[in-house]
Amino acid sequence: MIAKGKFASVGTKNGDLNTDNVVSRLRQRLHDARATGFKVRMEVLDDEQASWCVISGVLTLFVDLSQTASEQLQQVEETLHAYQLRMGRELNKQSASGVISDDIGKRAA
Repeated sequence: MIAKGKFASVGTKNGDLNTDNVVSRLRQRLHDARATGFKVRMEVLDDEQASWCVISGVLTLFVDLSQTASEQLQQVEETLHAYQLRMGRELNKQSASGVISDDIGKRAA
């Protein structure tokens, strides 16, 4: 015999699994950004677009706190994608010109 209501609400405390999934994915992508070398700044950006830049030699990713978690996730995804495309283009330019950074292509001895 199963007690009524005991397992009626399976899931999270707020009951919205979709929101929890978005928040979890956002946390993971922010972790990925930090692992890539970004400092993450979460600020209210007013009318400015979330993006990335280099401040005093530090890669900085801006996330707009005034947006929903879903919108923030989309911003982070787009920003990281744009960063990866730019780095890929710069790598291709270096490769084409024959000048490659010392960090690229290092192998363990």
